[in-house]
Amino acid sequence: MMNLTRNLHRAIPALLAGGALWLNAAAAAHAADLYVSAKGSDTNNGKSAATAFRTLKKAAALVEPGDTVLVGDGEYTDAETGGGSAVLTLSRAGRPGAWITWKAQPGQRPVIRPVGWQGIAVRTSYQVLDGLTVLGNNDSITLIDALKDATPAKDGKLPPPNPRFNTNGIIVEGRQNAPDAKPHHVVIRNCTVSKCAGGGIAAIEADYVTVEDCRIFENAWYSRYGCSGFTTLDNWAFDDAPGYHIIVQRNYVWNNKGLVPWGKIGKLSDGNGIILDVTDQARQGANNPTGDAATAPSATAPAPAAPAKPKRPEWKGRALIANNVSAFNGGSGIHTFRTRYVDIVNNTTYWNGQVVNYEEIFANNSQDVNIMNNVIVPRPGGRVTSNNRNTNVRWDYNLYPAAQTVMTGPHDIVAEPRFVGITSDPTSGGFQLVKNSPGVGSGSLELPLPTNILNRPRSAARNGGRNRGAY
Repeated sequence: MMNLTRNLHRAIPALLAGGALWLNAAAAAHAADLYVSAKGSDTNNGKSAATAFRTLKKAAALVEPGDTVLVGDGEYTDAETGGGSAVLTLSRAGRPGAWITWKAQPGQRPVIRPVGWQGIAVRTSYQVLDGLTVLGNNDSITLIDALKDATPAKDGKLPPPNPRFNTNGIIVEGRQNAPDAKPHHVVIRNCTVSKCAGGGIAAIEADYVTVEDCRIFENAWYSRYGCSGFTTLDNWAFDDAPGYHIIVQRNYVWNNKGLVPWGKIGKLSDGNGIILDVTDQARQGANNPTGDAATAPSATAPAPAAPAKPKRPEWKGRALIANNVSAFNGGSGIHTFRTRYVDIVNNTTYWNGQVVNYEEIFANNSQDVNIMNNVIVPRPGGRVTSNNRNTNVRWDYNLYPAAQTVMTGPHDIVAEPRFVGITSDPTSGGFQLVKNSPGVGSGSLELPLPTNILNRPRSAARNGGRNRGAY
């Protein structure tokens, strides 16, 4: 434990600097603007708001490194529902210093309405998504229909998956890419992803992914694959450079839950607010379900042997989960499973585990995880944390209302955090600490996060400490 603490002091400033370098590079060059509008036409040239394209696919076919695609008000959809279908697929790569940006026009709120497998599929690198909204079809689905779709027939086979019940919002998808062409350097910011029957935002077999200042809510309800609000799965190392490769910060994540059993195990699973899943190949245990998209072969008609998959390179980067509010989710507020090298810092979690009774912050079979400066409030009967086959977990400076003995730190505070208010929509002002909260000014300075969830400076209190939690 002492080695982990000593390394933390040395590593965090460098890690923060490393993460900032590649994030800042996303704005390094700007070649040209392309415009898309619900009032446009794909016969236009797309070079001005008055001559905008109508579809996102048209812009995607023409965009070049360094370009910015400005998307105007209106709804954007696509009728395709086949495998890999998306309203917008990003397959043209940017390059270092010339990222491709997809951005809402100033003051406008374009809405992407998927009916296929995903709203936005990012299959390449050096991409920025900024200010876009993906709105799924949960409101038109009933649980009884979703359960019927995921119920095995008499022969034990599941019916073919229907995207209607499994639509993902935004997915950074590397599973179909060659080993040397996995997506990396992707920034998703200021986006709203909600009511998608599958996962909200996910990154699978990717590296250098940042999700920040987003609202991710009411996703994962009806999928047979046990999805969550935000997921990384099977990180695929682009390089071994120091610094944060995965950054999840300043997001509001709420009411994501799984109501349909994961087909692989026949039980309810996941529905977490935030989960980092399987970065550590050496640690044993079944994968969580987000990446499993095929049913088991029939015992009487075995499928032909698939070619051996290339070995996933060891992921040596680090992940930062900071300044998030994660509340009312069906699984954990924040969960790591078979994952290494994570800092879970200055988050606020509240009343999670509402479907599968997972703990609020749940490090599971993980290694080298720092859990510090968090405000953690379990639902009635819920649990603060767990410790299942973990190694080198630093737990300290956390604030929670009821004593627990699973993991404790010398600077933990067991007391009510005293929020300004509790709101079903966390973005409406609740979950801030009152001035005389025990979490005010009592946090550690070991992890020098410069801002809070509002992207305002996180200044030290008179006693030298900082606030615990996302604010």
